[in-house]
Amino acid sequence: MTPSAAPPRPERRLAHAALALSCALFTASTVAADLSTAVVGSWRKVSHIATMSGATFDSHAALLKQRPCADKIRYNVNADGTYRLDASASDCEDRYKSTQQKLYAQTKWRVVGDTFTVSATDFAVGQSYKVSVSGNRMTWVGTEDQGTVVFQR
Repeated sequence: MTPSAAPPRPERRLAHAALALSCALFTASTVAADLSTAVVGSWRKVSHIATMSGATFDSHAALLKQRPCADKIRYNVNADGTYRLDASASDCEDRYKSTQQKLYAQTKWRVVGDTFTVSATDFAVGQSYKVSVSGNRMTWVGTEDQGTVVFQR
């Protein structure tokens, strides 16, 4: 008959719990740091799936039907925390380019956990999305029914 192992002492259980919590926090901060780096770059919007009055549609595809030039607009997530729309390479009319770029002239971004937030008001108000990056695609899933936006590098 083999003797059974003694149960862990309370101090040891506490130490194991503290170690597990430290690992979880480190992993969460590493994921956030990785996302903060992964989102930086120049992106082209490829879709924005939204639902209104029970109907699901791609609002970006609808925009491209009216303004095919918008396919060349870039969304720049800069390492300095700024988020800008760059329409300079599009062949859209100057008035449209200027208006769109002004809309993003003060916009900033941040990542907390897996939540990407954009704001033009120093985060007094903003829009938040669950963000993921896989290869050359970035996906935002709205946290308040803004739909799902997909970008490509």
